[in-house]
Amino acid sequence: MNRNELDKIIDNLDTVFRGDAWHGPSVMEFINSMPSDVVDVRKEYSKYTICQIIYHLGIWRKFVIEKLNGNIKFDLVTDENNYGTEEDISKANWPNLVEQLKTNQEELINKLEEFDDDLLIKLVPGQDYDYYKLLTGLIQHDTYHLGMIWVLWE
Repeated sequence: MNRNELDKIIDNLDTVFRGDAWHGPSVMEFINSMPSDVVDVRKEYSKYTICQIIYHLGIWRKFVIEKLNGNIKFDLVTDENNYGTEEDISKANWPNLVEQLKTNQEELINKLEEFDDDLLIKLVPGQDYDYYKLLTGLIQHDTYHLGMIWVLWE
């Protein structure tokens, strides 16, 4: 079983999430140092709050997990699917958002450990792209949203 490329992707997913990333603070480094009074603040220059972005990061992990489980029907087509309901993204729900994100990350990494590099060339169920594009895109996605979190925190 060849896992050379997949292991690198898993390492990058974990680095951007947990720490020691070249670009600066990781997802969890931001979350662990962020005061809760900023997580639901709406800025005039952004459609989303930090709560919404954290929900979004978590639900995209769920998307990948569902696809790895062969769920062709799972999709994120609406803003509510992608960024949560008002109840999901409230300051009161912040601890649950963080916990769900951490759970989804752990489940994703554990699920990826079941595969080898052959996964990377397979098409994602219900999509027109392969797992290599999805997984490397998730790394890029996290990095992009870390920048958004930084701007919203300031």
